[in-house]
Amino acid sequence: MTHYTILNNTSIKTIFKQYNIGKILEYKLLSGGSENTNYRIKAAEGNYTLTICEQKSVAEATNLARLLVHLNKNKFNTSQIIQTKKGTWSGNFEGKPLLLKIFIKGTITPDFTNSQMQKLGNDLATLHSIEAPNFVPRQLGYGIEHFAEVQAHAPDAPFAKWLKPTTKYIQSFIKDDLPKALIHSDVFYNNIITETETGQVTIMDFEEAAYYYRVYDLGMTLVGTCTFDRQLNLEKAQHLLKGYQVKNKLTNQEKNALQAFTAYAATATAFWRFMNFNFVRPDETEKNRYKEMQDVARNVMNIPAQKFLSIFH
Repeated sequence: MTHYTILNNTSIKTIFKQYNIGKILEYKLLSGGSENTNYRIKAAEGNYTLTICEQKSVAEATNLARLLVHLNKNKFNTSQIIQTKKGTWSGNFEGKPLLLKIFIKGTITPDFTNSQMQKLGNDLATLHSIEAPNFVPRQLGYGIEHFAEVQAHAPDAPFAKWLKPTTKYIQSFIKDDLPKALIHSDVFYNNIITETETGQVTIMDFEEAAYYYRVYDLGMTLVGTCTFDRQLNLEKAQHLLKGYQVKNKLTNQEKNALQAFTAYAATATAFWRFMNFNFVRPDETEKNRYKEMQDVARNVMNIPAQKFLSIFH
């Protein structure tokens, strides 16, 4: 990841004049994230994560903070926002919005135990049961509605040619009567903190939250937590869905659409990487990174339908 904002002692002092957390004892740049710079902050009052929003407006950062507050009020376990001295949800540094959150203890792991997969599924079901605030988008930031942008930028690219029939396949499963909910839409393993001793999992980073098909969120979670060597691990997927359906029973239509929506999630991620690293923020070292998710989508679509449906048994 490219870190966009590098802080020093002077800038740290400037930033934390805005907050009531006591003396700053230590700060450390964190890895992870694609649109933010994150620091771990050790202060007299506790440990925190400072997020510098590199691409968000103040309104967008404030709405993200409001969503986290909404989730906490509904007893969903996730990041907790600290207000500024002025009572605002976001601070400011050189024109960039700041979000200060209580630091969540734990680790990031690409491989969850079966019990953690079930807990993750249960948490996802809890999220989908919470009413979506009216400020949450009603479509995905990089969903199928945007795929045509590839044709405008690179109509002759192999990815563009692959995307056309893949989009047609996905669209055949998108029906208006599929249940919608408040979704995270980006549940990759690196957006989850696990606590080894308790087995607790905490979903973080609600940057892409939306009111959208809940089966899309399940598909993205399968891609983000159950794929290894570009292949979907059906046993892991089975445990995720078992945990989910303790709280939320999926309809038969959702079950039949999940394979296509899992391919959709991988395709949407490939689309974002293709556009971002080749056109929006060109990065020579990352320009082919989309191919990983393209392969995941291909491999998911190649699973025989009955075999895929076995994850519900």
